[in-house]
Amino acid sequence: MRAVTMRRGHLELKDIPEPPMSDDHLLVEPLSAGVCGGDLNAMDHADDFLHASRASGTTLFLFDADRDLVFGHEFTARVREVGAHVEGYAAGDVLLVSPAVIDPAGVVHCVGYATDYPGALAEQVVVSPYGHVRIPAGVSPYDAATVDPVATGLNGVWRSKIEPPAGAIVTGCGPVGLGAVAALAERGIHPIVASDPSAARRNIAAAFGAHSVVDPAEDDPVDAWRDLADADQRLYVYEASGKPGILDSLLYTVPSYTRITVVGACMVDDPIRPIVGIYKNVTIEFCVGMGPDGEEYPFAQTFERIADGRIDVTKLVTGYAGLEGVEEVFAHLRPGNYRDIEHVKILVRHDIDGPGIHPPDGRLGSAVPPSGHGAASSPPA
Repeated sequence: MRAVTMRRGHLELKDIPEPPMSDDHLLVEPLSAGVCGGDLNAMDHADDFLHASRASGTTLFLFDADRDLVFGHEFTARVREVGAHVEGYAAGDVLLVSPAVIDPAGVVHCVGYATDYPGALAEQVVVSPYGHVRIPAGVSPYDAATVDPVATGLNGVWRSKIEPPAGAIVTGCGPVGLGAVAALAERGIHPIVASDPSAARRNIAAAFGAHSVVDPAEDDPVDAWRDLADADQRLYVYEASGKPGILDSLLYTVPSYTRITVVGACMVDDPIRPIVGIYKNVTIEFCVGMGPDGEEYPFAQTFERIADGRIDVTKLVTGYAGLEGVEEVFAHLRPGNYRDIEHVKILVRHDIDGPGIHPPDGRLGSAVPPSGHGAASSPPA
């Protein structure tokens, strides 16, 4: 089967063996996959990425950096084969996929970060039969692949337990930050200030409900928030950029009793001066997955908000590509100058043939192609 492999920062489209299927698995054909900030980090900072997993005891994302890896953990798919011991699924089901797979030794892996279990930048993926969400007719089986990063932003907001009359700042307006903006707007938080170097991303943050958007190279988001906030209003910050230095800078600029929730992954050592936060009674929480009291990760809840239109992800899907265009996708998402970023989420669709990134203007269609589709055709010019 065809797949885009990554090894030591190099991407290659090639044929690889089909993944190992068992009676306890589902074999699925990916329809659409997102390229995640974690993929960019694993590609550019593989050793730091793996060190963080080992140091934290997180085995879910461990892979062999000297073997081929196939990214793709944010994806939708159609079920091709159901293992003999699996119930509740049938061939043809269209799913928002929960990307976990259990190997024969009982170890759980995240497909896309598992050496022996390719992710959705391959034509076939094996997953365990848990946590998937069926995509009903009328909901795009392609754009639903945006759920996971948006859910990460929602999760940060839900975990912080923010309520009015508090106000908020979101630093970084990729899909995670935009998910946070959407969750804050849903809760009636005012003011919401969103900060990002990219004008395109700032515009989408405003459409998602931010009351003010700023370029941090020109305006301090905390100053912008103070201009809109009441004198005694409490501030919550959602750090979604993952950029080194942001956290330390915030400690100096935010008001006392601010709560900072970190949902953006910084891959390198990022020093702060704790005494500044101590003097100001700042709380910092690092956030991924379920909460400490068993709070559910809002995977299905985010899908519901996308399905019913409360979160319009068509605003953040800025392009589509096929497997031949994956190198271009990575290049567009990590330019040398972050102010030049024009894209937010580029989805890799398996029904697109040829290179290039194509606009999400409706010409590609949204119907699910027949099983065993491969790449159907080039999109219209």
